[in-house]
Amino acid sequence: MQITKQNWLATIINFAVTLFFLSIFIVKGGYNAAPALLMLVGLGYSVYALIKKPLLNLSKVDKWLIYSYLFYFFTFVLSLSINGGKMRDLDTASRVIFLIPVFLLLLKRPIKTCVLSYSIPLSGVIAVCIALYDKFILNLNPDQNPRIMHIQGGDISMSLGIFSLIIALYAHHKKDVKLTTLSVIGGLCGIVGSLLSTARGGWVALPVLLVVILYIYRQSLSKRFFLTFFGIIVIASIGISQMPNNRIMERIDVAQKDIQLYLDNHDGNTSLGARFEMWKSALEMAKEKPLFGWGIQGATEKRKLDTKEKIATGNIGQFTHAHNQYLDDLSKRGIVGLLALLAVLFIPLRAFMKKLNNTNDEIKLIATLGVAHILSVMIYGLSQGFLVHNSGTIFYFFLTIVFYAAIRTHQKAES
Repeated sequence: MQITKQNWLATIINFAVTLFFLSIFIVKGGYNAAPALLMLVGLGYSVYALIKKPLLNLSKVDKWLIYSYLFYFFTFVLSLSINGGKMRDLDTASRVIFLIPVFLLLLKRPIKTCVLSYSIPLSGVIAVCIALYDKFILNLNPDQNPRIMHIQGGDISMSLGIFSLIIALYAHHKKDVKLTTLSVIGGLCGIVGSLLSTARGGWVALPVLLVVILYIYRQSLSKRFFLTFFGIIVIASIGISQMPNNRIMERIDVAQKDIQLYLDNHDGNTSLGARFEMWKSALEMAKEKPLFGWGIQGATEKRKLDTKEKIATGNIGQFTHAHNQYLDDLSKRGIVGLLALLAVLFIPLRAFMKKLNNTNDEIKLIATLGVAHILSVMIYGLSQGFLVHNSGTIFYFFLTIVFYAAIRTHQKAES
C-alpha cells in the first residue's frame, strides 16, 4: 500500500513538472496550473510532515532556501505596513510562500531526469510554433501577445532554449543521439522564439550563458566541437545581419540610436531613454528612503510626480516598475528589499555551483540547469522587472525549487 502511494505521488509530481513546461505559452496563465496542483498536494503533505517531524529531515541548505523565500515575502509585508498601499501588492509575492509546501513535497519524491530532458526541448519547440503562429497567421505585433507579456515571454523562451542546449551537451556526452537531436532543435527553437519577441534582455543573456555552459562542460568537449560551434555562431550572425526586413538588426540599431539620443540630448522619450530616466529616479528614491523604500504605490506616485514636475524627461509616470529588478526592489523596499532579492538569487546559486563538478552526470546536468536559470534571470533583471510579473515570479521560484529538489532526491538515491 505504501509503495502504491509513493508511486501515485511521484506520478503527479512528474506530470505537473511536464505540464508546467508544455503549457507556458499555450494558454494565458498556463504556467500557473502545475504549481497550483502541486501546492494543493504539498499543503496536505506539509501538514502531515509537520505532525511526523522526522519526515521533514531538512538539510542546512534546505532551511536557508526556505528562510530566503520567507524573508523575501516578509519584506513586502513590511513595506506595506510602513509605506501603506493595497493588499493586492502582496499578490505576486504570496506565490513564493505557497511554493514552500511544494518544495517540501518535491524533496521527498524524485523528479525523473527524463521528464526534464524531454519536456524542456519540447517546450522550446512549442514556444517558436506559438510565436510563428502569432506573427504569420494572426499577424500580431510582439507586444500584442494575448497569452503572456512579450518581454517576459521572450526571456522565458530564451531560457528554454538555453536549457535545451545544456541538455544537448549532456545527451552528447551520454551518446544519446535522439535526445541530442531533439535538444538541439529545442534549443534553436527557444532562441528563435525569443528573437521573434524582439525582447532584447534575452539576447544579452545568450552569449554570456553560452560561455558559462561551455566552460562547465569544457572537459567533455573536443577542440573540433568548439571550432564547429563557433563557426556556426559566426555564420548564423552573418546570416541574421544580412536578412531583409530584419527586426533583430532593426532593434539593435534602434538601441544604438536611443543611447546616442540620451547622451546628446538627454532624451527620455525613447525605449532605452525612458529606462535610463527610471533608473535615475529609482536611485534618487533610494537616497531619500534608503532602508525600507517607498512601497509599490509610493514609487509609482513618485515617478508620476517626477514626470509632472519635469524632473525626469519622458513620461516615466506611466510605468509601474523601474525596468531594473535591483533598482526597483531598492526603490520600493529599500536596502532590506534588495538584500531579500539577492538572498533568493545567491543562496540557490551557491548550492547549484557546488554540484557542478559532481561525477554523477544527472546531478551535473541539473546543477548546470540551475546555474543557467539563476544567471539568466539575473541578467533579465538588468533591463526588466522580471519578478514584478506573476509569470516571472512563478517561472523563477518554481523552477529553482524543481532543479534544487531534483538534485537532492538524486543524492538521496545515491546514498
